[in-house]
Amino acid sequence: MKTTIFTTLLAVITSLAHAQHVVNDGGNIVTEAGSVLVIEGDFQNNANSDMNNNGEVKLTGNWTNDDVGGNLLQGTTGTVTLNGTSTQTIGGTAKTWFNDVDVQNNASIGTETSVSSNLNLTGGNVSLGSSDLKLQSGANITGAGPTQYIVAESSGRLIQEVGAGSVSYPVGTSVSYVPATLSNSGTTDNFGLSVFGDVLDSGTTGSTIPEIDNCVNNTWNITEETAGGSDLSVTTQWNVSDEGSSFDQTQSGLGHYTAGNWDPQEATAAQGTGPHTLTRSGITSLSAFAVGDVNSPMVIQLVLTIDLTAFLEGPFDLTDMNMGLNTAGVLPLAQPFNTAPWNYNGTETVATIPANTVDWVLIEIRDAADAASATPATVIERQAAFVLNDGQIVGLDGSDALQSVATIINNLFVVIYHRNHFSVLSASALTESGGVYPYNFTTGEAQAYGGANGHKEIATNIWGMVAGDANADGDINVADKSIWENQAGTQGYKSTDFDLDGQVGNQDKNEMWVPNDGAGGQVPE
Repeated sequence: MKTTIFTTLLAVITSLAHAQHVVNDGGNIVTEAGSVLVIEGDFQNNANSDMNNNGEVKLTGNWTNDDVGGNLLQGTTGTVTLNGTSTQTIGGTAKTWFNDVDVQNNASIGTETSVSSNLNLTGGNVSLGSSDLKLQSGANITGAGPTQYIVAESSGRLIQEVGAGSVSYPVGTSVSYVPATLSNSGTTDNFGLSVFGDVLDSGTTGSTIPEIDNCVNNTWNITEETAGGSDLSVTTQWNVSDEGSSFDQTQSGLGHYTAGNWDPQEATAAQGTGPHTLTRSGITSLSAFAVGDVNSPMVIQLVLTIDLTAFLEGPFDLTDMNMGLNTAGVLPLAQPFNTAPWNYNGTETVATIPANTVDWVLIEIRDAADAASATPATVIERQAAFVLNDGQIVGLDGSDALQSVATIINNLFVVIYHRNHFSVLSASALTESGGVYPYNFTTGEAQAYGGANGHKEIATNIWGMVAGDANADGDINVADKSIWENQAGTQGYKSTDFDLDGQVGNQDKNEMWVPNDGAGGQVPE
């Protein structure tokens, strides 16, 4: 290959010039506006050499700058076009200050590099390795997308100024385009960003977190030039192929590694149909960010306090409920819903039955848009509890309202199951008040889904769950009567003891089953 060497002379390019391997060894190469210097090979800029490019330099090989001043091309207005057929390297021992760079081929950065105006990605990726690529104030990146972006998966960062407004960082790993956007309502600063394909227990170091299958398999590491004063919103984007095998897009968050731990975000649904995005605001310190779902360290496990009230028709006596099963000592110490149709495998047990307990109930939390769509497919948690004689539904301690770590994306609905009363579903979503989600089924017809078909008025203006469903199939009919016939005259914890007094007798059939014969439950199944 022919090598052209420029020494101490001044070389001015005024129109079109061709060269092969070019070594600038103490010279000053000037390309005037409108001129083109085509280098069909490498460009080597040695110590005490300069280039003033106000036209265009087209290069098929590597760009190497060893000028000790480290300001090659600074203040120039021209374009350098990388249009080789194999990966081109921008390297050397000193920085190059490009004005416009048109990358028509894959390129790699081997030394700190600056762009003052435009970085145009028109045909390949730019891989940073361990070197930073800095866009000066006002500079832009154009043409970026899934097939041409900045590969910043090592210690090299894409650095850009972020003031008021949003700035896109079109970065990714060697296998995935996972850009980020920074919006700053604080002090203007230069922010650097890199990304790698893992989530580590110490942010950018350590071991892969155990919950990696519940995460997006990427970490975005963000730095700032001057600490303090920033107030960022960070938006990350990823592809479905980046998600762990158990990752739940509907309950996800953008975690921020700070103070030695992953700081979680409240769960939300990821945006988009693929690729997906999440945003987190109010960021005032910078480090690693990663996306995970409710079963990862990236999402806050919120404890919901759910305060429920419901009456059972069978033991109800004008104002409250009798505690016949408790008095008779037949209430089991372990939850009784481990058989069909409930098939609940919870391990709730107590050493003694709490005072004022009427019976066990099973609580189901459903996350749905409305009551009609609160089907079994929307169930996110179940737990066994006690219903007290005043209708309060409490935890195993017999006094505290129920607590749940379920994360609600849509609306919170509650189903109450009992062994021989119709289940009920809240007709309206539970809403938070003072940190508690209260719901009282007893206060009116409209409190239960299905209204008067979903529960019944058991005293004036008092509503309760309907008794008589011995087999808990959601219908009261002759099948329940048949079970009563087989149990009549027995004592204990029986499915046809509809009034819950510990005995199966005519009162259960005549006062509970007969009036309700033919009724059907209304909970969506």
